[in-house]
Amino acid sequence: MKYGIIDIGSNTFRLIIAEIKKDSYFIIDGFKESVRLSEGLDSNSMLSEGKMIYGLKTLKMLVNYCRQSGCEEIRVVGTAALRKANNRDAFIQNAKRDIDITVELLPGEMEAEYDYVGSINSISLDDYLFMDIGGGSTELGLILDRQLTESISLPFGAVDLAEKYNLRDKADEKDIKRLEKYLTEQYKSLDWLKEAKKLPLVGIGGTIREIGKIQKRKADYPLSAIHNYQIKPQELDDIYKAVSTVGFKERCGINGLGKDRADIFVGACGAVRQLVDYLDSDGLIISRDGLREGLLYEKMGYGIGNVTANPLELSVENMLKVYNIDHIHATHVLFLFRKLFGELQEIHQIEEDVDEIIYTASMLHDVGKLLDYKNHHEHTFYIMLNSLLSGISHKKQLMAAIIAGNHTDSRLKKNMENYTRLLTKEELQTIDKLSILMKLAEGLDRGLSSKVKDIMCRYVDKYVIIKAINYDDISLEIAYLRTLEHDFENTFKLKMIIV
Repeated sequence: MKYGIIDIGSNTFRLIIAEIKKDSYFIIDGFKESVRLSEGLDSNSMLSEGKMIYGLKTLKMLVNYCRQSGCEEIRVVGTAALRKANNRDAFIQNAKRDIDITVELLPGEMEAEYDYVGSINSISLDDYLFMDIGGGSTELGLILDRQLTESISLPFGAVDLAEKYNLRDKADEKDIKRLEKYLTEQYKSLDWLKEAKKLPLVGIGGTIREIGKIQKRKADYPLSAIHNYQIKPQELDDIYKAVSTVGFKERCGINGLGKDRADIFVGACGAVRQLVDYLDSDGLIISRDGLREGLLYEKMGYGIGNVTANPLELSVENMLKVYNIDHIHATHVLFLFRKLFGELQEIHQIEEDVDEIIYTASMLHDVGKLLDYKNHHEHTFYIMLNSLLSGISHKKQLMAAIIAGNHTDSRLKKNMENYTRLLTKEELQTIDKLSILMKLAEGLDRGLSSKVKDIMCRYVDKYVIIKAINYDDISLEIAYLRTLEHDFENTFKLKMIIV
């Protein structure tokens, strides 16, 4: 089935459409429209007629698109701007009457809960604070041991701060000081926020994604993913200083900052920066998943009381189903890879924890077959590098993609220098070693039959003896492994004997 989710945000209306099949999902479409609903609130918190009409017109457009796309179910939720509007009932009633859609008004605490569900199911952290700054509110949530222990919806957002402190164009220094004082006072008023000291800050929402885009462009970052991108406190300080000392026109020229957000960006960026400073946090980690994805995870059975314990495994297992990968073969290659890694510890001498890399490379090494078998190693590298793999760092995702891309007798032909500059010399050596083990593991199940039940390895003089324990003919596997003898010797300076 196709499932549509529409988020009536204070600044932007956003839509995602997911294809759901049994226990897997795939986001197939998305759309956003800047409505600035919160700008339509007057001194009596009444939504103006113009914004009411524009908001309903935009909602109708998104609902019709969902219906034309074949969505069997559409969930529409409203957040801060509608919560604040005293005439919100008129908006909700008009939506029901004219569009035949039910708008669900989310309380601030529930919005924070969905932010928690979205982030906890996609980021492998046990303890962190999340922040979702929208147009009309800011949600904070404290996660300890992967459980939401405290949360709040604060009554300010990007639009509110821009208006209250005259930040749409070049700001006066006094207004910047007033902004920073106000934000710090807001944070200090939350006693439980002291428990978040030194913890990572996970950022959710469009404003925080813009911060990530700006830093990625500044750093000429070669990877496309924004999810799990990490920004250091000094980098955040530099961005805040750059945007808060120039006017609207100059801000529009900042690479990575959208023109539709440039006038309300300073206050929101300041709110993030002040929180990182108040927490004395190591920095900001960006989560692409928030409210809308939280609603989707809930639909898939991973709601507030049943979040995953392993976001990476959830993400990889979902990809296996979406891309129809041979799960038995992938799981057996993983078993063989881990066994080789353990048996050959004395040979490869890799001390760091690389199990997430081994797991991801093993399970997804054949994903490229979906496009074309002949060059599927190249396609595997591309898909793994550009898919949203939750729960794994960018660096480990890159390493896993390269290793999986090297699993056949053909090496990746792409210009890898643009990617490998992110890695240290030691990490590149680790990739070379793990690539050989990946080839061996895949080769030991070349016939896709799981005939090799176990492996024993011995290191004798200048030889490594790999004994395959099997109860059936594995001549295909042995023949393939012998083609890897030269690569093994080049990497480990030892001769490989397969028995």
